[in-house]
Amino acid sequence: MPQVTEHDRTSRKLPKGPHNLSRDEVAGTQRARLIDAVLENTGERGYVATTVGHITATAGVSRTSFYEQFADKQDAFLAAYREITTEFIAQGVAVAAEAATPLDAITACCDFLVDYVHRRPTAVRAALLEIYALGDAGLEAREDTLRAGEAVFDRTAKWLRATDPTLPSPPPFTARTVIAATIELITQAIWNGTEDAYSQAREALRYTWLLGLFGHQSIPRP
Repeated sequence: MPQVTEHDRTSRKLPKGPHNLSRDEVAGTQRARLIDAVLENTGERGYVATTVGHITATAGVSRTSFYEQFADKQDAFLAAYREITTEFIAQGVAVAAEAATPLDAITACCDFLVDYVHRRPTAVRAALLEIYALGDAGLEAREDTLRAGEAVFDRTAKWLRATDPTLPSPPPFTARTVIAATIELITQAIWNGTEDAYSQAREALRYTWLLGLFGHQSIPRP
């Protein structure tokens, strides 16, 4: 999914004057703009430095409307975090599901991951790094995301062994190791922000997933 642009935000603005939108449609449009604004501001300023005023100004939404949607800044950030991570995982799974083989799925999913991060570095930075600023609430949300990623790894491993029953199952904690390494590689790519860094992350991600799924003795060569 591409980085949210000014054109995207403009297209989400409500029409001036009378309109036929329902109250729920208006609230949905405002919520989408607030979510974008939360990710943009926390990714650029950091969670602690971001205020509700920053978010509402970026979204073009009143403070009253903000508090109709969210209890406070933390509630808004957790909602934004859950939305972007859920979207990211769902889109990655959809890309992989179109592949003919598990190996093709791994390549396609890793390519999607890096391309997504490359297009939305600010939003992904907010999700990966600023979630820690929320303390226990952030760690709990992050744990949910890790488990969702592990479930994707486990389903891929099951698919792989259905195509080749001779392959051994990954040892315990392999899924957590691969997902944690994936997050670290993405973070480093964003931190460096160069084309070379993203290219290196792409190759490292493929190898990490293949290593976790096949094991060091049976990992296929490109």
